[in-house]
Amino acid sequence: MKKFDSIRKLFGKKKTRTSYTERSVTVGEDTYLLREITPDDIKDLLSIEREVYAGELPWTRSAFLSELHSTNPHLYILAEKEGKTIGFVGCRIIDFDGHITNVAVAANNQGKGLGTFLLNEAFAFAKAQSCTRMSLEVRLSNKHAQSVYRKAGFISSKITSAYYDDGEDALEMIKPLDDSK
Repeated sequence: MKKFDSIRKLFGKKKTRTSYTERSVTVGEDTYLLREITPDDIKDLLSIEREVYAGELPWTRSAFLSELHSTNPHLYILAEKEGKTIGFVGCRIIDFDGHITNVAVAANNQGKGLGTFLLNEAFAFAKAQSCTRMSLEVRLSNKHAQSVYRKAGFISSKITSAYYDDGEDALEMIKPLDDSK
């Protein structure tokens, strides 16, 4: 199939970004409100990043704003519990690849299935955009995240040297998307 990707890019139908329909979902024992991220939410997202990434901010306010205002197909949603932002996921579409740009769940809410649920929302969005695979980068040292991604169906693809600002390498992971899953 890969050898036909260039032809599919030329003739494939490119869908435009669609709005995410706000809804309540139950994951495990908890109920969350899922909705699109707005610029007003960025402060909460940065707070979760700071907590999850030990004080580091992988994304800045301007990076989030750039993605939210992009004309390319994308999905940026968050999960709220009792009015508080608990987690979020971002996905951008590049040709036939759904790329996970960012996913994080507040530390005291991890291990309850919310991160996997958010990833599945991104998978469904990518499939609706005619994507054939998902991709992401993760720090080579972040074995916990790699384990979560493997459970979600990602496989290791390649290592990119000095990918992060601090010089750490990144592991690129991919997940084939097909209609059977």
